[in-house]
Amino acid sequence: MKAWMCAFGLALSVAAPAVAQKTDLPDRPAKRTSEFDFTAIREVNAVLQASGMCNVQFVVTASAELSDMSIDCTHPEMVPAIEKTMRAASWEAEIEDGEFFDSFPKREAFKYGTAPPAVDPRGEKAPIMEDGLVPRDIAKAIAEVNEEGSCDVKFTVGANGKPKDIQPNCTPAAYNDKIIAAMGRMSYTPAQKDGQATDWPGLSMPLKLTKPKGT
Repeated sequence: MKAWMCAFGLALSVAAPAVAQKTDLPDRPAKRTSEFDFTAIREVNAVLQASGMCNVQFVVTASAELSDMSIDCTHPEMVPAIEKTMRAASWEAEIEDGEFFDSFPKREAFKYGTAPPAVDPRGEKAPIMEDGLVPRDIAKAIAEVNEEGSCDVKFTVGANGKPKDIQPNCTPAAYNDKIIAAMGRMSYTPAQKDGQATDWPGLSMPLKLTKPKGT
């Protein structure tokens, strides 16, 4: 990948996932299984001759397709190229307990330009999420509390790539300890400063805790 392009993911919200057919495959998170082809981005940028960034939010469905895609680019002309790049890649659906699920909302970000982007003056690089919340943990929490709710979670990604100082701020408060435990299973590529892993405070994740329909 060229120096002026990068991709990372960060889930911002949680909704009840959809379920598809049964499978004998082991549990796995939704993920991309092929490299991005940046041809479309390069072609558009050859005309734009500009630098910028695109942020993409999307869901990987139980059938391994992309849905609910929202693309925000510095230059709107880049949006079709980003969508083409996303859809051309191969994706793998999430599996939990032998069932395919729609993923929780995920994010990718793309930098483009005719020259390397400006370096963060602090010499810092944000953390990148590797393993998000496990749907089974959230479903269990909802079943145990037996009441719908929401959380506005504040946390720090430690230099070891694990969330810490988790402040769930849930309503009802019975969710607080359960969300702390669930988030403790998440992992990140840690943030860096001057080439060294470092804590990254000030992250937030809103959660909507909704019972599946019919329950």
